[in-house]
Amino acid sequence: MTIFMFVLVVILFLFFSYQLYVRFQLESLDSDSPKMKRKINFYKYQENSRSLLFLMIAAIIFCLILFGVLYNQDSLRKDNKDLELKIEEIKDARGGASSGAEIESYKENTLKLAEFPWKKVVESRDAQALDNYELQLLRDWQPFFGEANVAIIISQKTETLTVSVFPTALTFSDFQTAGKNIETFIKELQPVKEITMIDFNFTYRDKTNKLSKQSTVYSRESKDGNLEKVVLDK
Repeated sequence: MTIFMFVLVVILFLFFSYQLYVRFQLESLDSDSPKMKRKINFYKYQENSRSLLFLMIAAIIFCLILFGVLYNQDSLRKDNKDLELKIEEIKDARGGASSGAEIESYKENTLKLAEFPWKKVVESRDAQALDNYELQLLRDWQPFFGEANVAIIISQKTETLTVSVFPTALTFSDFQTAGKNIETFIKELQPVKEITMIDFNFTYRDKTNKLSKQSTVYSRESKDGNLEKVVLDK
C-alpha cells in the first residue's frame, strides 16, 4: 500500500506539473487576430475543463486511498485486539492449569530413577554435558514437582553428587502432592550411591495464600549408607 501510494503521488505530481507547463504556455499565447483569439480562448477553456476533470478524479482517488488506509488500520487494530485477547486467554488458561491439580502423584519406578546415567554424570567434566543432564532431569521431574530448576554439583574428590531441586509457584495442594512424591523418589534413589545429598527447596502458597518456603534435605553419612532425612533448624 505504501509503495502504491508513493508511485501514485509521483505520477500525479508529474501529470500536474505537465498541466501547469501547458497552462503556462497557453497563458503566454496571444494574437491580434480576433479569430485566433477565439481559438486560443476555446483551447484554454478545454484545457481548464480537462484539468478540472483530472483534479476531481485525483481527489476521488485520494479519498478512496485514504479510506482504504483508514479501513486497513482499523482492521489491524481489531486483529491486534483479538490477538491480545487470545494471548490473555492463553495466559489465563496456563495460570489456571498451574494453580490447579497439575502435579501428578509419582508411582514407584515410573521414571526408573536408578537407571539414570548417574555414573556418567559423576565422570562428566564438560559443563555443557552437565547442563544437558540437568535439563533432562528437569523435563522428567516436572510433572511431579511443577516448574522447577535442577542443579547438580559434582565432587570430583569423592566422586559423588549433590542434587538440588527448586520447585516454584506451587499451590498448597500441589505442594502437598510434591511432598509425598519426594518420599517415593528417595526410596527409588537409595541404590544410587553416587548421590550423597539431595535437597528440595519449595516456594509455594500456604493455606492462607501467603508465599512460603520450605526445604527438605536427604543425605548419606557414607557412600554405603542410606539417604536419611536431615532435620533442619527452623
